[in-house]
Amino acid sequence: MHQIGRWDRAPSGRLRASWPGFSLSTGFSGRSIAVHLDDPGNYFNVHIDGKFHRVVRGPEKPGWVTLAKGLSPGTHHLRLVRRNISFARPTEISGFALDEGARLIAEPSQRRLKIEFIGDSFTAAEGNEAIAATLKWEKKFAVTDSEKGYAAMIARDLGAEYVTVCRSGSGVLCDWQGSRSAAMVERYGRTLMDQRNPRWDFSRWTPDLVVISLGLNDRTGLLRAGGSIREKDSAAFRREYRRLIDTVRSAHPQARIVALAPYIPWARENISRVVKELGSPRVSYAQFDEFPGGYVADGHPTVETHRKMADQILRQLPPLTPSRQNRR
Repeated sequence: MHQIGRWDRAPSGRLRASWPGFSLSTGFSGRSIAVHLDDPGNYFNVHIDGKFHRVVRGPEKPGWVTLAKGLSPGTHHLRLVRRNISFARPTEISGFALDEGARLIAEPSQRRLKIEFIGDSFTAAEGNEAIAATLKWEKKFAVTDSEKGYAAMIARDLGAEYVTVCRSGSGVLCDWQGSRSAAMVERYGRTLMDQRNPRWDFSRWTPDLVVISLGLNDRTGLLRAGGSIREKDSAAFRREYRRLIDTVRSAHPQARIVALAPYIPWARENISRVVKELGSPRVSYAQFDEFPGGYVADGHPTVETHRKMADQILRQLPPLTPSRQNRR
């Protein structure tokens, strides 16, 4: 079974994960497959044999969820992807149920480019399938599809495997409400999004490219009543952004890093300054624009806007080839 994202094995032996967009894939024989989930109502995309099959929801109580049935005899391939971000307990998977005599089949290793996206609700694709201009938090779960976000689109276009280390409302220095208690630089080393332990073992997955897409929430959280941001807060933002880059470089010294700035002038000015002052050929600057009329669910990009963002970002990425350890 191939696990993509930051997975942990709980003391009970169950696999658990909580960062958005995590997935797992496996081959299997037989005509049906079910998974045993302990999950607080998140939504999952089910792909069978490379094609979208259906959406399933985590059960209210731990139990079996049918992923596919009535398939043709023979062997098949499953990919299960969590669509939405949530702040509840992690998803836990304790096993799969197959037809009598069927079995899981290990996947062959592949040579693939690997990309890690560090970001906020835009990177998590929050509310991208919504129609309403505003939605309550829980209502966004059903209309969020991480696979239709810019990060997934970029990865598919490049034939890459990707991981999203992102959390709605988060920033480099502070969250959208101004709290500095759990900025992304502090969360980056976590296996599970909202738990300090266990710490993530960076040797388990080595990206060729890391895209940092933060700054929108910092700007909101740092704004004063008059609509300005103090220079000392901007300087603190730049220090933390540099610290995040240094943390990523320490974890993945061979990776290329792209500091991706949103459409806010303040964020662009400060992020581009950090990259310029750093002066490293392995760290580059990129940006994405605002697309008027292309936002729903409290200011979040639609699927169409994510496509425009992905196209714009792709044109700014450095040349990429899989590193030696990813050529397996």
